[in-house]
Amino acid sequence: MRRKLKETAGLTLVEMLAAVAVLILLGMMLNTGMQMAVRSYRTMIAHSEVQLLLSTLADALGDDLRYAQEVETGAGGQLTAYQDASGETVSLVIGPDGQVYAGDKRVLPPGAYGKGTYVVRTMDISFADGCFTVALEVGQKTEEISGERTLMVRCLNPYGGTPEEGETTP
Repeated sequence: MRRKLKETAGLTLVEMLAAVAVLILLGMMLNTGMQMAVRSYRTMIAHSEVQLLLSTLADALGDDLRYAQEVETGAGGQLTAYQDASGETVSLVIGPDGQVYAGDKRVLPPGAYGKGTYVVRTMDISFADGCFTVALEVGQKTEEISGERTLMVRCLNPYGGTPEEGETTP
């Protein structure tokens, strides 16, 4: 009977523990690698969405400012108000929710801001010589990811109508 026990092949307890330890280490390495990949993916997506929001906001502001009339500026040429295409006098402001408003209307729908994930941090609009200069900074509400864009928009009708015959615009 002793001979039968010695001849049976199997794993010892030490071999089993070593195999389990190796599997645990491999699992931990895989988990760490997956976490790094997910973090990198989320950062890349956030950068893309910030750039998309900047582009969309720049297009919307450009379209609105291009047809502005009766442009009013403050100190240093900063835009205070203008008449939009419908003839309503509006001013562009960043609301408490971090979204841009023209008067009391949103320039972009709330979904464009990633359901509140992204906000407009700064918006500086100046007007000189028939051109608007718009500087925007958009970023995540809670993290460091942000983007900036500066654009110039030529105002097609900055003085509110066509000059009468013989008149010149300032």
